[in-house]
Amino acid sequence: MTVRFSGTGELSPLLREPFPGGDVVEWTVRAPEQVRQQSVPSGAGTFLQSDHLATAVAGRRRGDAHRAIIGSLTRFDESLDDAAMAQALTEFLRRHEELRAHYVIDESGITRMVAPANVIEVVTTGSGGAGRQRVDGESIGEHAAQRIAAHTDYDSVPAMHFGAAADADGFTFYLGTDHVHGDGYSMWLALAEIVALYRARVHGDDADLPPVGLYADYIRDESISATAVGAADESVEIWRKALRAKGGIPTSALDLGLADDAPVAAVRARRDLLTAEQAARIDERLASTDLTFTGCVYAALASAQLAVTGEGLFCTTTAVARRMPGHERTQGWLCNFAPICFDTDPDGDCWALIATATAAVRDARIASQAPVGAVLGALAQSGELPPINGSPQMVTYLDHRRLPGVADPTVATTVGFPGVGRTRNANLWVSRMTDCLTIETQIPDNATARANVESYFDAIADWLGVFAAGVDEPPRSHRIAGLPA
Repeated sequence: MTVRFSGTGELSPLLREPFPGGDVVEWTVRAPEQVRQQSVPSGAGTFLQSDHLATAVAGRRRGDAHRAIIGSLTRFDESLDDAAMAQALTEFLRRHEELRAHYVIDESGITRMVAPANVIEVVTTGSGGAGRQRVDGESIGEHAAQRIAAHTDYDSVPAMHFGAAADADGFTFYLGTDHVHGDGYSMWLALAEIVALYRARVHGDDADLPPVGLYADYIRDESISATAVGAADESVEIWRKALRAKGGIPTSALDLGLADDAPVAAVRARRDLLTAEQAARIDERLASTDLTFTGCVYAALASAQLAVTGEGLFCTTTAVARRMPGHERTQGWLCNFAPICFDTDPDGDCWALIATATAAVRDARIASQAPVGAVLGALAQSGELPPINGSPQMVTYLDHRRLPGVADPTVATTVGFPGVGRTRNANLWVSRMTDCLTIETQIPDNATARANVESYFDAIADWLGVFAAGVDEPPRSHRIAGLPA
């Protein structure tokens, strides 16, 4: 298992297996401008959306290319019925209010505009045959990312872009949207739901999907929750301690080869960390304890950080799902940010570090109970909020085995990906798949960052592999010169 990097300037996701190419087929809503005109105001957005939109507007004014997307691809091992897919996508968009929304930003602020469900009808805009664009399997990831970036933005109608590359015996289906409309978790939910709807249309069956709550209810719930946050709340205290320990917002401890604080063009990097069998052995080791696999992942991240940087304080932010009952499958950005912050004892064993990390993860879940915007507002009001310049370092962990539809062989092929823009961090996406544990990042595109992230990923894999093998002491490669062996 080695670290793979994307090419300089490429938007393409790093695919884990080949996806078929073919004739390009795409879908959109009929008469999008009429849909826009029939949209009605529905309040504003969440704190995360407001922050994202402020950045997006500034980028548009500078003339930056649109890269703030999230997308996914899925492989179907069957021929495409484009009419059935259009019907499935019509039902999908009608079910999800946020995907019928666009955002208007003017001097009065942010206005969320939502189209009624009954005005949505998805139509096919291209189909296979003579004169149609054709994309080969090697280019499908780049094609999908480019199309999503070109056809989605915070004010686009429709909010989501859909397409496929289809041959007689199979097709690659892709979708994506501007980040304001959702997160990576929602992209996986979207594919599982579309697969079910499509199959129902093809075979004349009922998709039997549960109802989904309105994203507007989530927005309202966050706003109400924010009013109750005070400076003495436990959520605020957890953030307060993390910001004090770090001396500001979390940033990457890796040397990323940056000359100043300005973000630079990014490149993707990816590595498999464990096989499914190794991950299962870790589950077995933890089974009789109150420690968690998630805590084990963060312990490995922290130990590896100490190994390659000498920095013993592990401090990052993470995304925690915040889905109310009835919103388990709602499309939208239904999460909150929280800190994970703890010290790594260079003389401690693996068990002690996992215990420390597990406790920090539990603190993050407590912190996520309060909207991050309200927490930062409380700290600002008390004069405790440090200057914030840019986005914080982020780590997202997702166990894909628990997602709806993952047992379906088509859904299981899904590869999600964020856009590639500019960065000065090394945000991490750790995913437990059905067949492996994998990690991905986006780093500044330079030799220093590439070398250091490669060392970091190797050290993470070493630590996890040693623990999976039944060894309680960290691997020696994780010890900084001069520390006790």
